[in-house]
Amino acid sequence: MTVADEIIREIRAQQGRTELELAELLFGPCKAAQQRINPTCRKLVAKGRLVRTGKGGPSDPFTYHLPRRTNG
Repeated sequence: MTVADEIIREIRAQQGRTELELAELLFGPCKAAQQRINPTCRKLVAKGRLVRTGKGGPSDPFTYHLPRRTNG
C-alpha cells in the first residue's frame, strides 16, 4: 500500500484530518514525518482525490476531506 493509499484510507475513516495527524497515524510521533505527508497530500488535491480546506499554519491548519460526489 502506498502512502497515498494510506492517506485516503485515513481520510475515509475520519474527514478533516490535518497533515500532522496523518503523519502521526502513518509514521508515529515524529515531526519530520510531516514532510513525507505534505507533497503526497498536495498531489492528491491536484488529482481531485482530496479537497483541502484551511489557510495553513498553526491557527488554521490545512485539513483534508474526500471530494463530494455529484450526480451527472
